[in-house]
Amino acid sequence: MHRSDPIASKSELAMTKPSISAFNRRNWILGCIAVGATHGRMGFGSDDTSRVGNRFRVRTVIKTHGEVRLKSQIADATSRNGKPSPAKTVPMQATTNLDYEEDVLLNTPLSESKAYLRIAQADSEVQVDRHITKTKLRDTCLDIVRICNDQGLSTACLDNPLFAAERDLLEPPINSMFLDKITTKSKVKISDKWQMEEEAACRLLGLDAVLDGEITVCLVDANDSTAQLDLKGTIAGSIRQVATTIVLEAKAQVDRKSHCVTWFAANLEETRDIGEYEPGFKVLAQVQVRRAPIEELSNGESLASIESRIPTKENADLLQFQSDLGYYRFLANRKWTTYRDNGEEATFRYVIDNQRVAQCNVTNMVDMEPGKQLSMEGFVSDVKKSLEGMMSELLESSESLTSSKLRAIKVTSRGTVQGVDIVWIHYHLSSDNGRRAVLVFMLNAEQMETFASEDAQIVSTFELIDWPKKIDRKALEIATAENSESTSR
Repeated sequence: MHRSDPIASKSELAMTKPSISAFNRRNWILGCIAVGATHGRMGFGSDDTSRVGNRFRVRTVIKTHGEVRLKSQIADATSRNGKPSPAKTVPMQATTNLDYEEDVLLNTPLSESKAYLRIAQADSEVQVDRHITKTKLRDTCLDIVRICNDQGLSTACLDNPLFAAERDLLEPPINSMFLDKITTKSKVKISDKWQMEEEAACRLLGLDAVLDGEITVCLVDANDSTAQLDLKGTIAGSIRQVATTIVLEAKAQVDRKSHCVTWFAANLEETRDIGEYEPGFKVLAQVQVRRAPIEELSNGESLASIESRIPTKENADLLQFQSDLGYYRFLANRKWTTYRDNGEEATFRYVIDNQRVAQCNVTNMVDMEPGKQLSMEGFVSDVKKSLEGMMSELLESSESLTSSKLRAIKVTSRGTVQGVDIVWIHYHLSSDNGRRAVLVFMLNAEQMETFASEDAQIVSTFELIDWPKKIDRKALEIATAENSESTSR
């Protein structure tokens, strides 16, 4: 869930607005002369030739409260009257802080835009019911790129794959890349209104698509140096094919010299349906963004200088998955999500357009003696026993050595479960020192083409981490308790 924070009352929002000189007719006339406006109108379009660069220092603070909605983990849970059981709701609150320098390139269409971010601070604290999760971006992941495409936005680190929580942290409910798109290219006077372009609104709010609604912007005040805008609107859209509705009330300040939005504060209410990928929620958020044009980034880099380091879309969409209880890690497409993980066993799901395509179960096996390996015949026999009564055909069996030097035995089989044609892909992974794990991918046979080589991606990057020589039992007990509590919800 990448949206966060408590909605402020109108009076609270007004209190946070930066002070501006009182508007009077004389200042307005001087302001009009300064920008070459005629007939009492002014312009501050983002494509103005006097624009000062696209590099900014951005500080964002987000405060959220509301509720998370969870569907039952029982497939066909029903209440006593036979109707589907209502979603379980739990309270949540969160605080997110982001501080970074940003070099932006806005293209037409906006789907070809991109930005380079040098992070100074990125952290959050989220409380869901009684469980608190703190996330802080690793020091090895401070160089970030945002790459737009027809499918949405990819946020990636130049040097290391991000964890899912880090990616969510870096994708706030208001995307600073597109703040200047709230302005208009037309000449306007006080009280004039205009609608944001649909694609710009979609990108600003981090949506994959806008289905209905619009955001209306109004010029409410101006002086020699600044212009004040009000934004209001309701947008019905989707994220990963999950319906979501956003009600926005916001204020913004535009610097008339640089033609940039330098301050933005929003009351944002979002209601999102429960999806296969993540829970649903209804949150009220207060988002405040302060933004200042800068000559160059403090590290001397720029979007142009790091161009050759920008990952391809495929690599940008890879995330780091790590089991702190199971002592293994791997890289996988961002369409994978962790469903549960207790260390001994874990379940990961592959979801496309809010439809579950496949599931991967990872099981830590008892260590073998160093140098000893399970035979191909032994693993095939184990697979046949586990699928007894379901497997109808053995499709493939092979052995290989992964890039992380693990011996991999692969067994692919086909069968039927409750009349559905199923494919299982079993892997036995083992290291020379005796560590081993079994991965089982399960999917409908008709989804094989969609699933493609997702199993190969995970297996090729899978690493078995050595067990700690001395286990911190207290820390392990706390981590296990927290994971069990999270799973039970």
